[in-house]
Amino acid sequence: MTIDLKKLQKTIQAEVNRREYERVTSSSGSANLATDVPNDIVRSFELIDLEGVLPAGPQPQAEPEVVVTAPANDEPPLAQAPPPSLYRRLRGLPVVGRYFGHPRVMNFLTRARQRPGGATLKNLFITFARAIVVRIPGALRLLHVLAVMRHVPERLNALEWHIADGNARLRNVGVQMQDQANQSLYTYGLAIQQNEQYLIERMRRLEQQVRQQTMTIAELQARPVTVASGDVRPAKGEAPGMPAELYLEFEAHFRGAPEMIRERLKRNLDYFPVDPQWLSHPVLDLGCGRGEWLQLLKEQGIPAIGVDSNSAMIDQCKQAGLEVYMGDALQYLAAMPANSLSGLTAFHIIEHLPLDVFIRLIDEALRVVRPGGAVLFETPNPENLITGACNFYVDPTHRNPLPPALVAFLLQARGFERVDIDRRHPADPSLLLQGNDPAISGPLNNLLFGAQDYAAIGYVP
Repeated sequence: MTIDLKKLQKTIQAEVNRREYERVTSSSGSANLATDVPNDIVRSFELIDLEGVLPAGPQPQAEPEVVVTAPANDEPPLAQAPPPSLYRRLRGLPVVGRYFGHPRVMNFLTRARQRPGGATLKNLFITFARAIVVRIPGALRLLHVLAVMRHVPERLNALEWHIADGNARLRNVGVQMQDQANQSLYTYGLAIQQNEQYLIERMRRLEQQVRQQTMTIAELQARPVTVASGDVRPAKGEAPGMPAELYLEFEAHFRGAPEMIRERLKRNLDYFPVDPQWLSHPVLDLGCGRGEWLQLLKEQGIPAIGVDSNSAMIDQCKQAGLEVYMGDALQYLAAMPANSLSGLTAFHIIEHLPLDVFIRLIDEALRVVRPGGAVLFETPNPENLITGACNFYVDPTHRNPLPPALVAFLLQARGFERVDIDRRHPADPSLLLQGNDPAISGPLNNLLFGAQDYAAIGYVP
């Protein structure tokens, strides 16, 4: 509990003064003092004694005691009282002392003594001036305003500090809000980009499904219905009487292992470089077969689509995670929009087609491939006599050999430019004729064991 010592001091002084004044005025029968003069309250209970016992009050120096030396007759010394102060002497006067003993005068002097330094003339003057000023109308309020004005600079400094602190906090909040907004915008933008890519991919798949359904409907409309006789037409690309599974085994036996085919097909990657401006459009492989070429393109990061009419091969490609569709190559190509492909390939397909269908295939390829894109048709090379006269007809679905000059002419005539013939896949070197006359053995080796296949490459202008 905190005690206000100054307030307690004032209360004790006021109570002592009141009681002493009442006691002196009531004892009018005293013989030593006049009836109209109050007793000296300073002498009976001096204020300095009360202040001495309070811890917060000033500690004035006590007046020195005057000690009388002992007389010659060895009597004990007697202590003399201190000389009366000015206030006591004034109190002792017959007329003036009456006014100095008034409670207001005593209160005025008490207030002056309470100021730092005691009851000096300066404190008396300050106390008196303050007593006069507070009685002027509006002066007390003016003093209060002046007292407040003394603290205005400190309060302004505090206000400036609070404003600066508030501005700093607002800046921090603004930076945090901006960071959160940027993070949110980045997250939303990333989500929109991912959704856009997903929607584009989904639309492309839907377009492929629509084209496949369109081809299926066209095939059904063109196929004669002979249910009563039990006649069932085989799928296109399959030999009559050869099921899809049997044709898959036939190709594996005569064409070679998938690993060997992959090695052969790697040289075709030079015609389809990985360029960012072409990656937005896929490469279409007609007659994709077991999907070796599609797998190579996928490993290079080039989008690719395969089309084949053999259901067994389509199932095998789908198990490998490739994007393939079952249907007729020409019908699938006709359903695609113009300039929607970055390239087109067909390995050992054109020898299965009639000439008019092959020409239509070239025209559709020129339409759907972007300008600058390449088309590649690989087929058996009839310049090799063994291939043209024997090996070509091992596949019963082959129609007739196509000489390289004929295919190059058709590509140039239908609008392709920079047409080139790439002869490839020579026979086993162990089969070459070893003669004494190179002029005879050389041409014979080229005719019998030369390039077994060739590729016709053309570019869209």
